Amino acid sequence: MALQRNSRISSDELGAEIGLSASACQRRIKKLKQQGVIDSEVAILDPSKLPGFITVIVDVTLAQGGEKVLDDFMRQLESEPQVQQFFYVAGDVDFVVVAITHDMTAYDALSRRLFMANDYVKKFTSKVVIQSQQRSLSLPL
Repeated sequence: MALQRNSRISSDELGAEIGLSASACQRRIKKLKQQGVIDSEVAILDPSKLPGFITVIVDVTLAQGGEKVLDDFMRQLESEPQVQQFFYVAGDVDFVVVAITHDMTAYDALSRRLFMANDYVKKFTSKVVIQSQQRSLSLPL
């Protein structure tokens, strides 16, 4: 958990928190990276400190199923830098997409390109986030 909260924590601090020596922590971190458990280390920016961004959560229902449709649609989502996350889900919709854009005009352009003009998309519903209380990519270990 400590490493997920702050990947820049020193080996000494991490060791003190989890009861290992600094060198043991370094060896474990190296092993976790080699095994692909630690996928990447990134800087997470706080959108509230950078004015001019909106977060939109989009529920997407596809017009048809099939492996090709799913793969093509996921590639389209992956190619959009404004799409922060997406989830292929079970239930009333097929995908939940999280997008961050500079403003509603930018979101309108994104939704027209990605959803309205897309033959794979049957319907989509957008929800604009008013306030984000908790943001985390940490796994509950």
